[in-house]
Amino acid sequence: MKRLSPNEKWNRFNKKLEELMKSNDFYGLGVIYQEMANFLNNEGKDSKEMLNKAHEMKLTHHRNYIKNLRYDSPICVGVEVRCTDDSCRSCKSLQGKVFDFDKAIETNPLPVRNCSHEYGCRCVYLPVAN
Repeated sequence: MKRLSPNEKWNRFNKKLEELMKSNDFYGLGVIYQEMANFLNNEGKDSKEMLNKAHEMKLTHHRNYIKNLRYDSPICVGVEVRCTDDSCRSCKSLQGKVFDFDKAIETNPLPVRNCSHEYGCRCVYLPVAN
């Protein structure tokens, strides 16, 4: 398989961003921005802007999820944080914590800003029923 040049990789990232923007897939946008940050980092370039965009996209995804859950489910009263087995220490400190909708929106525990995993925060909210 042919190795892509840095310009070819960057072009693929941008094409994928366009697709995800059309479908309002904020979590997917966060993943691509995280990959772009990793790419820049590996190239010895500043990745801070891409990391911030990754965080903002995932934050938008989580906020939308909570808002939809709040209005679409008459039995849900909040959300619980779930991490992956290989989540970083910062993420794992939130494992199982329950937030009512207002507190989750106010404090934005997800995505974890200081997550140290190479793919960024991959924690999710699960609905909590009444």
